[in-house]
Amino acid sequence: MSNNKTKIETELGFGNKNTNDAIRFLNRDGSVNIKRLSEGKHGGFDIYHWLITTRWQKFIVVIIFGYVLINTLFASIYYMIGADKFGGITSTSNLDDFLQLFFFSAQTLTTVGYGHIYPNDTLISSVAAIESMFGLLGFALATGILYGRFSRPQAYIEYSKDAVISPYKDHTAFMFRIANQKQNELIELDCQLALALNNIETKKREFHFLELERQKINFLPSSWTLVHPIDEKSPLLNYSENDLKNSDAEFIILLKAINDTYSQTVYSRMSYKPSEIIWNAKFVPLKQVPDNKGSVSINLNDIHVYEKF
Repeated sequence: MSNNKTKIETELGFGNKNTNDAIRFLNRDGSVNIKRLSEGKHGGFDIYHWLITTRWQKFIVVIIFGYVLINTLFASIYYMIGADKFGGITSTSNLDDFLQLFFFSAQTLTTVGYGHIYPNDTLISSVAAIESMFGLLGFALATGILYGRFSRPQAYIEYSKDAVISPYKDHTAFMFRIANQKQNELIELDCQLALALNNIETKKREFHFLELERQKINFLPSSWTLVHPIDEKSPLLNYSENDLKNSDAEFIILLKAINDTYSQTVYSRMSYKPSEIIWNAKFVPLKQVPDNKGSVSINLNDIHVYEKF
């Protein structure tokens, strides 16, 4: 199994307490897989942070759901006060009355105000005035959040679906591959690779920073294969595939770069578990296809391609 070299105490912030269950600190999308609870409930929930960082599909669903919910709420208030307090409503059924009041609410909330239906009662006018105020404030907040999502600099990094461990020079090496998903440029890339292991003897979780053959590059126009040589200095020396599984290993990637569009530092995180590591395999080099204008194209899907020995 592993060698009995003196271990260097390293802490990434996840704690060193060992657990009997298999856990994962970082999800594939880079999010930290730790839930913070307060008296059995999720504590410190930040709705603004969630709206800024959640996936676009969820964000759109929340906006549409909130819009329909608010209009349904005010339409219900108008309906309870009475559809007869409105001018322009052609009443045919209770459902039709409610639908007309729902669309009146949408016109009031957005301050469109077509004028087909209009309030002719003081109470109705007061509720409509309150709704229009909520509409102005709500759309101002939604616009700010939407701008925040578009303007937030990010590192759109494509990681190879699997990492590989294969012969490399006189030893073996742990390798994974990354590429930039967008057409902008990431410059001054700096990568740190850490290894989390459960120590069966000490019952503690150990963290090791793994030395990379090349830790920094100037920019990322194509792909970058990151290599950790498993030599005498590596804590992975003498580890087998079963050893990594039994110690619940996790290779944690911490990537930092500068987005040249925003001139701001961006970060990316990811991790590999033993089930996502292919032994005795190597990545297939990316094909660079030139065109008649002198440009070169690469297929980002190719960074996942490997071949077994």
